[in-house]
Amino acid sequence: MQPAALTFSVLSFLGVAAQLAGALLLVSLFLMMRRFVLRRPYFSAWTAAWAAFAAAIGALVIRYILVPDMVGFAPPESHPAVRVLYFIYQMCKGLGFVFFLRGTLMYVAGTTAGFLATRKLWAGAALFAIASTLASRNGLNEMVVWQSAIAVPALGYCASALLWLPRPRRTVGSMATGACFACLALLWLGYAGAFALTVRSAGTHTGGVPSHIVNFNSYFDLTFNLLLGYAMLLVLMEDNKREIDDAQAELRVTHDQLRRAALYDSLTDSLNRHAFAEGVGLEMVRATFGTVVLADLDNLKLVNDHFGHSAGDRILRRCADVIRATLRPYDKLYRWGGDEFLLIVPSAHATDVIERLQAALDDAAHVEIQGVGDPIPLQVSLGAADFASSEELSFAIERADRAMYLEKGRRKSDPRSGIPSITPTSVAAIR
Repeated sequence: MQPAALTFSVLSFLGVAAQLAGALLLVSLFLMMRRFVLRRPYFSAWTAAWAAFAAAIGALVIRYILVPDMVGFAPPESHPAVRVLYFIYQMCKGLGFVFFLRGTLMYVAGTTAGFLATRKLWAGAALFAIASTLASRNGLNEMVVWQSAIAVPALGYCASALLWLPRPRRTVGSMATGACFACLALLWLGYAGAFALTVRSAGTHTGGVPSHIVNFNSYFDLTFNLLLGYAMLLVLMEDNKREIDDAQAELRVTHDQLRRAALYDSLTDSLNRHAFAEGVGLEMVRATFGTVVLADLDNLKLVNDHFGHSAGDRILRRCADVIRATLRPYDKLYRWGGDEFLLIVPSAHATDVIERLQAALDDAAHVEIQGVGDPIPLQVSLGAADFASSEELSFAIERADRAMYLEKGRRKSDPRSGIPSITPTSVAAIR
């Protein structure tokens, strides 16, 4: 911007117009992102900062483009309307830097810390605008020098706060935003020197690097502001991605819990009949031979009738635990019915499996029930059948079921099979 003369060059006109368009683009983009993603306080503060900068550039557009076009001449620096526009410009610029600070503090330390740390700075921005407007007699160039006094420390603090985050919190977005803040702080440091030289040499031509900085500062601002804006959007998208990842993790946990509830029997922690129908645990069976075993608790109904279902539940859990202890990692135990369990044992034969199960059940400790004098034994009927391939599995289960019921019938005819008398676990193996 080059307001030392009261006419605006084409270069300055294009620079201010482009800077205003860039600020409005960032404001609209930030507002759109606030609408479609979860809102975050730091992002709201940064959106307010870009809105304040857009309002500041708008005041310059009115001062140097709209007003001269409407009245046919450029009002002098001392005109009251011009001073009001300069105050708005300084106030909005000050608020922009304050909102940058507040957003950064919110991101780094949380909402409360951000508010407490910047509450007094808003009043300071108003006092700064009043003082700098009254003290500036050489137009906009002198105001830029005033602005650098707050821009450099504010932008420098934002850069350091983001670049020196704890290592676990450092992300591509936070590092990029911090780097852009650092570049802007250095840029404003350069503005302080270049515009100060321009003010000091008012009325004379200033060449070299300071002149180029003054003439092209709008384009520098536009470039670095756009980079900073998109880095801030990256920070927001990273936070949004973390929220999505957390939600997906919770959904996976919930899905696993629901799947477990659907496929496992909650009482015995065994797979259920639905799991068998879904093919859960049958991977080994598809590639080898094996045997199936059906185990049925003979005395569960008597326990339920005499001592209640809680006692029956203890019997069921003990039976499942005893059987599970005999299984290999790829053997599977299913709760097949109310008092029935199905065992799928790949790469094994019925005689070997039955012998191992019978020994485990014979050695199993009896279940102690409160209010019952003697512990209750596990009275289990077993039926087994071999299968040569997975295609024979259903038929093997039917044969094992028939064998188990034959054994159960034999045991029921034994008068010693009722509670509290104990009968040995019987076995019927069918090939």
